[in-house]
Amino acid sequence: MEQKQNEINIIQASRENSNAAIRKADAAGVAQYWMDDIIVISGEGGQYAGKKLLLEVFTEMFEDHPPVFERIPTKITIGDNGILAWETGEWNYKTEKFRGNYSAMWRKVKGRWLTQSELFVSLD
Repeated sequence: MEQKQNEINIIQASRENSNAAIRKADAAGVAQYWMDDIIVISGEGGQYAGKKLLLEVFTEMFEDHPPVFERIPTKITIGDNGILAWETGEWNYKTEKFRGNYSAMWRKVKGRWLTQSELFVSLD
């Protein structure tokens, strides 16, 4: 039980660091928590496959008028195999009127938790 809580704490810290990178408009800082083959479905249903493409999207998004948004986990569950984790919570923009729910799949790769996929649903 203690080991799973340690893993949850690591994922929570990674999410906090990712949110901090968004506040700084630091695309590379956000991308450090992504797997190379990450899949993201954005709040309006856009689909993005791969770290390279998503990094380009974030870099472009941060260039002009960087949005500030955050993901706030409400639950993180570590799988029994210790390799996969599920995160769910709420997301919201600080600079726009967008908000909703999200889920993320994390995978432990070479001892490090990385995001494999994220699904955002806009609830505006």
